[in-house]
Amino acid sequence: MKYYSILLLFIFTGYFFSQNTEISQFNLAEYKKLIKKSCYSDCEIKTYGNQNFIQFKRNDSTINMSYQKNHISSIIKTIDNYYIVYEFHPNLNIKSRVENIGGVSQMLQTPIGIETRFDMNGNIIEQIDYDNIPYDENIPTPKKKYHDIILAVKKDFNFDVFKDKSLFGIHSFYDEKTKKVNYKVIKFLGDENNILKLLIFEYDGETGNFVKQEKSEMQLPDGGLPHY
Repeated sequence: MKYYSILLLFIFTGYFFSQNTEISQFNLAEYKKLIKKSCYSDCEIKTYGNQNFIQFKRNDSTINMSYQKNHISSIIKTIDNYYIVYEFHPNLNIKSRVENIGGVSQMLQTPIGIETRFDMNGNIIEQIDYDNIPYDENIPTPKKKYHDIILAVKKDFNFDVFKDKSLFGIHSFYDEKTKKVNYKVIKFLGDENNILKLLIFEYDGETGNFVKQEKSEMQLPDGGLPHY
């Protein structure tokens, strides 16, 4: 886990506008400057008509800033399928930080690593280790973690969970037959003619070994779905 976190921090160092992968406070001065479309030469600003929200690109990353006076503000830093969500208290001090993996599916946004929550003064009050949370009350966490499965599917099928735009999602599930918590890495194949087509790679949560590969099809309602 330590190697994995260090690797991710290294990836982000060259991308983000602050040159610091950790944020402790919402930068209101920079937000106000950007909302007026005063931007560096290497970024593109979008506001979508909402004066409380701004999105801009910097090299290979996308940054969303949302400011709500006297409420919760946020910053989301994204590179491909990996993103960090920061939330801030009304006094603009950090409230929480969590890492996620998300693909085509809006319903399969998976938190990874350690989520940290802070009080109004920026002191840590709670941490949630998603790698070690029990699957359920009487079902322990699997021995293999998300980063193990991500490395395995890259090695076995050259499928890059972090970068491949066809990632539908990745999640764990309880297999009633084997009584194990296993993993599914899901690739989006298409949704033509209102049929959602997926390719699923299943991995053993205890050993990290590949279990099986299968295709899945699901009929969508007329007109499709706004999200999956």
